[in-house]
Amino acid sequence: MADTDTTHLYEGLFLISQGAIAGDPAAATQHVQDMLDRAEATTRVIHKWDERKLAYPIEGQKRGTFFLAYFDARPTQIANIERDCNLSETVLRVMMTRCDHMGEVEIERALAGEPLYQEEPAAEANAEAASA
Repeated sequence: MADTDTTHLYEGLFLISQGAIAGDPAAATQHVQDMLDRAEATTRVIHKWDERKLAYPIEGQKRGTFFLAYFDARPTQIANIERDCNLSETVLRVMMTRCDHMGEVEIERALAGEPLYQEEPAAEANAEAASA
């Protein structure tokens, strides 16, 4: 099998405009799913991640909602997904990375919608515990 036919796990972070979310949040999820389907990607999970005030306005939007997706795709299809996002009026920004760094535990947590990494206590808390 050629290297272009193999699929890899990717993480996609999609910034969706507030106007698209206000009417129907499920439609925004479906929009992301449709873009992944056009690229022949196998979606593992898509979920709403966070709604935030943006650091600077993007296309006149001051707030946006992030959707996190994990999917399997051929590397040659990533450019097609990015092109679809650039042409979309719903998607303000997108960032995709290959998830070679993720182990099975992190993948299972992501699929379950759990935090991937546990936050460690602050250094001061560790110092207080050591001195006690």
